[in-house]
Amino acid sequence: MPTVTTNVAKLYGRIAELENRRLADHPMEREITLRAIRKGLASASGTAPKRIADIGGGPGKIAFALADEGHEVDLIDLTPDLIELAKVEQHKREIAGDKPLLRSIAVGNALDKSPLTEDSYDAVLLLGPLYHLMEESERAMAVSHALNLAKPGNGLVFVAFVTIDAHLRDIAMRNPGKIIEYKDFYSRYLSDGRYEKSEPGQAKTVQSFHTRPDNIRAFFSKHFPETLDLVELRSTEGILGGGLDATLAKSSDEIVQAWADLLFDSYSTNEHHLGCADHILATLRRR
Repeated sequence: MPTVTTNVAKLYGRIAELENRRLADHPMEREITLRAIRKGLASASGTAPKRIADIGGGPGKIAFALADEGHEVDLIDLTPDLIELAKVEQHKREIAGDKPLLRSIAVGNALDKSPLTEDSYDAVLLLGPLYHLMEESERAMAVSHALNLAKPGNGLVFVAFVTIDAHLRDIAMRNPGKIIEYKDFYSRYLSDGRYEKSEPGQAKTVQSFHTRPDNIRAFFSKHFPETLDLVELRSTEGILGGGLDATLAKSSDEIVQAWADLLFDSYSTNEHHLGCADHILATLRRR
């Protein structure tokens, strides 16, 4: 069944303030993601400021961080409430006059053809959409639209996925009896990665797709064999998935950066540790 994107937007509208704090509460996801983007951009075309499109970037935490580093960033998200939070931050920056602004902020759907200029971006970010698109054809469409925005030859696309392991860790900590209570559901979920639930008498209110590293590789190989190269898969939490980085959110920036350096360099691309991730970030290069 195709994704009901209006339900996804409503879900994030209900949790907008929580989403606005999420990357502060999970600093390793934020820092390792930013390091991966910096590494990709530096390898593609040096250190000059880049054009970046952040599709599904929520309230713009990654987008603003990249703008602070001198890049020109366009932000699009499905949820008006999250876009409004990004506009509030943009307005604060305009008044203060001491921080860079985003180039544009708009409501938009990763499944729709983007209003942004094709073939013109050094990097395109899809850090949220794919784990709320239930059909493989939809995920392929979102990546295809992003790929069209990237510069031919060396433009990058960064795509995030949620792991099946992340959800299993979550229920083990919160409600371990669910795997018995919902045995049939989890038997199917472990096979197809579709996590769907609804309130009694209502349509699906939560739709999320979870996967594994080998399935990510197979997805790109199947749908984009002629148009992109998979550069790397990276755990955005290193070995600290499942919220194990929560204490770091209360630590000094020096400590946060030291842990991010350690996990980025020694753990985040290690094949044996990808299963420790809540999110896996694929770095892709357009041919």
